[in-house]
Amino acid sequence: MTSAISATDRDLMKRLGLVLAFVFVFTAAFSHLIGVYSQKFEDRTAPAQFIWAQHRMSANEPVAFFAAREITLPPNRVYTRLKVLGDPEYTLYVNGREIAGRLVGEDRALDYFDLSEVMPTGRNRIVVAVRAPKGAGALLVALDLAPETENWIVSDSQWKIYRKWDPLILLYDVAGQWEAPMIIGAPPIGRWNFLDIAKREAATPPSTVLAPKQAFELIGLMPTIRTQGGISIAGSERARAKAFDFGFTKGRVRVSMDHPRGFSRLVTVRFANQRSELGLLELNPRAIVFAPGETEVTTPEEHSFRYAMAFARDVNVVVVH
Repeated sequence: MTSAISATDRDLMKRLGLVLAFVFVFTAAFSHLIGVYSQKFEDRTAPAQFIWAQHRMSANEPVAFFAAREITLPPNRVYTRLKVLGDPEYTLYVNGREIAGRLVGEDRALDYFDLSEVMPTGRNRIVVAVRAPKGAGALLVALDLAPETENWIVSDSQWKIYRKWDPLILLYDVAGQWEAPMIIGAPPIGRWNFLDIAKREAATPPSTVLAPKQAFELIGLMPTIRTQGGISIAGSERARAKAFDFGFTKGRVRVSMDHPRGFSRLVTVRFANQRSELGLLELNPRAIVFAPGETEVTTPEEHSFRYAMAFARDVNVVVVH
C-alpha cells in the first residue's frame, strides 16, 4: 500500500512540476512580449500623453475643440514627420493649411505624415480639430526630426485647448481664449492599447463646390437607445429633416449652419441612393459635431450617394472635391 501511494505521489508531483514549469515559461514569455511591445511603443511616442479638452466624458454630450502648439524647428533636420491620432475624428492643420483628417472608427492606428515640405525652419503652428459625438476620445501627437531625434515635440500639458472656433487660432495664439488640456495618460492605455503606425498622404484641399439640385423637408427616423430598469432598449423616433438631392455623386460633404451656437452641437446626416430610402431607419448615420462659434464642418472622408439628409432644418449641405 505504502509503495503504491508513494508511486502515485511521485507521479502527481512530476505532473505538478511540469505544469509549474509551463506556467513559468509562459509567464516569462508573455512578460518579455509585453516588454518588447511596450519598448517599441515607447520609442514611437514617448513621452507623449493622450490629451483632451476639460470635459466630463461620462456625460455623453457632443464636444468639439481645437488643440494647438507653436514650435520653432531647428535647421539641418533630416525630415519633419508627424504622428497623430485624434479619436474618434480629427482634422490636422499646419500653418493655417488643412493637411489631412480621418474618421477613426475601429482603425485606431497612429497616422504618420511626412511634412518636410510644408514645415520650414523656424516658427510653425500645429492645430488639430477633434470632434466626438459622445464627448469621449483622446488626442496623441509626436513629431520626429531624425532617426535619433524622435518625439521632439509631443502632446502634453504645453498644448493649448480652444473650445470656441476662431479662424485666427489656425495662425497664432489668441489671448484669453485657450485653456490647459486634460491629461488622460501615456500609451498604451485604455482602448488605444498598442497602436500600429500607418503612413498617410496629405490631402489635397477642396477646390470645387457642388450645390444640390434641390432641397426639401421631410420626416425621418432616428435611432434611439433608452434605458429602462437598467436595460438598454434600441428603438427609433420620428424627427424633422432636410434632404438635399445632388444626383449621383462622390465627394466630401460640407455641412453649414445659418448661425453659430455657443455650445458644441451635433447634426446627424444620413446618405441614400434612392428617395424611398430616406424614410427608413439608418442604424449608422454620420454624426457631425460643430464646435461653439463654428458654422461649417467638412467630413474628412468621401461619400458616394445621391441624397444627403440632415436631421436639422437650419443647415445646408454641399459636396466639395
